[in-house]
Amino acid sequence: MKKLSSTLLIGLILVLFTVGLVSAQAERTVTDSLGREVTIEEVPERVVTTIVSTTEIALDLGLDERLVGVPDLIQYLSYVPELQKIAEKKKKVGGFKLSIEKIASLNPGLVILDASAQKDMVSKIKDIGATVYAAGSRDIESVRETILEIGYLTGKLDRAQKIVGEIVYKETQLRDAVAKLDEKKSTFYTISKRMYTAGDNTFVGKALQLAGLNNVFGEISGYKPVNTEEIIKRNPELIIATEDMGLTAEDLRKDKGLEEVKAVQNGNVLMLPTGEDSMLNQPGTKIIDGAINLFEKIYDTEVNL
Repeated sequence: MKKLSSTLLIGLILVLFTVGLVSAQAERTVTDSLGREVTIEEVPERVVTTIVSTTEIALDLGLDERLVGVPDLIQYLSYVPELQKIAEKKKKVGGFKLSIEKIASLNPGLVILDASAQKDMVSKIKDIGATVYAAGSRDIESVRETILEIGYLTGKLDRAQKIVGEIVYKETQLRDAVAKLDEKKSTFYTISKRMYTAGDNTFVGKALQLAGLNNVFGEISGYKPVNTEEIIKRNPELIIATEDMGLTAEDLRKDKGLEEVKAVQNGNVLMLPTGEDSMLNQPGTKIIDGAINLFEKIYDTEVNL
């Protein structure tokens, strides 16, 4: 069977999603990532987001004038400077710990939480009279659904469909480029001096796979620290680390005893700037851009967009 063209694939995804919404005319109802039915009687005029990725989504949808509250950690939106600048001017509602009092003071019609990290906050925010939507972030598909559903709830479905169409197209082109590789590089990815790494079941793990990389610790669940002996044993061809962790390629060789690893011996240690690293970690509208950027850097090959 021939592969579906990118245009046809995008069209099918958007049509199927829209068909699921046509019954909701006067009011808007979706099922969020916690399996809850979320109904809004009218387009919300005041919206609060509580994580960086949904802040990015809301602003990319054009909700800047209606977005009244955002999380504290806006520095992690640096990969989209124009959106970060807007977000910095908004009221902050907390970081890892949300402030119900601050959220309540903003009188939001819609609060967008993270389904995995903030599900315990749903009832507390409902108690202040706000509608709560829990956004999905487990994989690319759930992010696409989240963008469309937030767009629908806020009256920005046309813009959401355009964004998702672009994501699907870029993902298809990236997968085509990866399929042409002779061999995928074995890779160790770390985010801290304690050598914390990510398994394939994390969002960044899936981004690494999209970029055509074989994660040497792909079997672990979530984020875990690994020791030098384990890294040497798996002997990755490439090490990806972040500038935020406060180490250089030379530090990795000297302080962690990794001189036996192929990546260090061949100088294949990539230190990602904060913005590029955040783009891989944030389940927002730019996730495919982050994977494409990584693919092009490592394989010195442009994705045909």
